[in-house]
Amino acid sequence: MCLLMVFTIMQTSAYAAMSDTISVSFTIDPINEINIAGTSLTLRVSSAVAGSQPTQVSQSTTYSISTNCVANTKKLTAAINSAMPSGLTLSINVTAPSGATSTGTTTVTSVAVNVVTGIDAVAQSDLAVTFYLNATAAAGVVSAASKTLTLTLVDA
Repeated sequence: MCLLMVFTIMQTSAYAAMSDTISVSFTIDPINEINIAGTSLTLRVSSAVAGSQPTQVSQSTTYSISTNCVANTKKLTAAINSAMPSGLTLSINVTAPSGATSTGTTTVTSVAVNVVTGIDAVAQSDLAVTFYLNATAAAGVVSAASKTLTLTLVDA
C-alpha cells in the first residue's frame, strides 16, 4: 500500500510542469560609422629638383567603416573647411572597402567630392588613406597652417 501511494504521488507531480511564452520584438537601426586613425598629420614641402616645381609630399593613415546599408546606397565624400592658399593643392586617395570603388587620387576643396562610391553593407578596418600636397613655385613661402578635412558617409 505504501509503495502504491508513493507511485501515485510521483505520477501526479510529473504532470504539474508549467510553461509560458513571451513575444520578443527586435529592430536594427541604420548604422553608419567612419573613423580616421589619428587626429592630425603634417605635410611639408621642402624640396624641388632644379628647374621643376616643388616636390609633392604625401602621408598616409587608415580609416575604419561600418554600415548596414542596402547594396550600393552609400558613398564617402571629402571636403576641407576652407579653400587652400593660392598655388597649393590638397589631394586624397581613399582605399575602398570590399565591394565599393575608389575614385583614385582626388583634389579636395571646400565643396564635398566623392572619394568612394558604391558602398554596400560592410565592416572593415585599417583601410589606407593617403594625403598629397602639391605646391607651385608661385605659392611662395607659406607659414604653417591647417585645414580640417571631413570624410562623410552619405547616401549615394
